[in-house]
Amino acid sequence: MLLSEAQESSSAERRRSNKRTRTLLEGRIIFNNRFSLIECTVRNISDSGAQISFAHPVEVPNEFDLEIPRRELSLKARVVWSNGKNYGVMFTSPPQPTLPTDNPEKPRETAMDCSPEQIAVEAPATHSVREILDYARHALARAIGVPASQVRLRLEVDYSGPSD
Repeated sequence: MLLSEAQESSSAERRRSNKRTRTLLEGRIIFNNRFSLIECTVRNISDSGAQISFAHPVEVPNEFDLEIPRRELSLKARVVWSNGKNYGVMFTSPPQPTLPTDNPEKPRETAMDCSPEQIAVEAPATHSVREILDYARHALARAIGVPASQVRLRLEVDYSGPSD
């Protein structure tokens, strides 16, 4: 006999050692030595794991870093279950902070919060290369009408130092 969805959910809750909080947070799966990124939505989270989802079925590595920018967290995670679009993950290390803030009440401005003109002017002092490239990736995706997760950028710098 099959359990109803509500019974399955209740059963899963009893198996968990930590209560999960429902969320709707932007997340990023980072893997391949931090060269690959897949955007996701964090649907619920606890101290020990999370449920993440994608707009379309995707295949993710068994282990990866899960970044949650709004919470300024980076967590090492391992896939526990999946149905193609939704994944249950278990955290395998304590959370690491990302994107530090000067004022904990106010989230740090990122390159995604700025216009291209602000980035061009402020980049050397206030934004990391990663943030600038992330902004560029999202802007290009919007311009050509594809998901940002399908845009890959490469950066090549040819710098010989200051000339005298």
